[in-house]
Amino acid sequence: MKQASKERVEKPLTVRPALSRAAVQFVEKHPNEVTGIVANALEAAALEAGLVPLKDRVVPEALRRLVVPRSSDSNQGRVLSISEAAETLEVTRVTVYAWIESKRLLAWRATRRGVLIPAEQIMGGAGEVVPGISDVLAVIPDPEAAWDFLSEESAFVDPDSSVRPIDALRQGKLEAVVAAAHSFLEAFS
Repeated sequence: MKQASKERVEKPLTVRPALSRAAVQFVEKHPNEVTGIVANALEAAALEAGLVPLKDRVVPEALRRLVVPRSSDSNQGRVLSISEAAETLEVTRVTVYAWIESKRLLAWRATRRGVLIPAEQIMGGAGEVVPGISDVLAVIPDPEAAWDFLSEESAFVDPDSSVRPIDALRQGKLEAVVAAAHSFLEAFS
């Protein structure tokens, strides 16, 4: 009967995808820091994928000094993932996808980040979005171009004052915004 225990031969660790030489050197010199770094990277990936509810997001103490507080009443420039939009609107992800398909909600696909939904089109209450998005998308069918139009101050809406079309929609000025969308499209075509 042969003996079952043999000397274990250490094989080099194979990591997929392969690490750069600099990364391997870092792991060798700082093995105790690797676990924390990997954990932070995985947490960031979970946040990016929209797997962590907004209410459960916590910024580590060491990073808080780097965070610039956003004014509580402004979502200007902020984009949401499908999960974040669903949570904010208090609907399911399936509903968010259906609203995007029906052009009730404006969104576009970004290569790395997935679907992006401008937060400013959400009015705050459960299921409340700025009315008129579908009318703008009927004139400017590309969602990203339509958002550029909606989010920038425009003399097309009111020649006497520059106002953002998204704000004009909130004020119920649908006809003025749709006319401005036509003018915008003609000016930039």
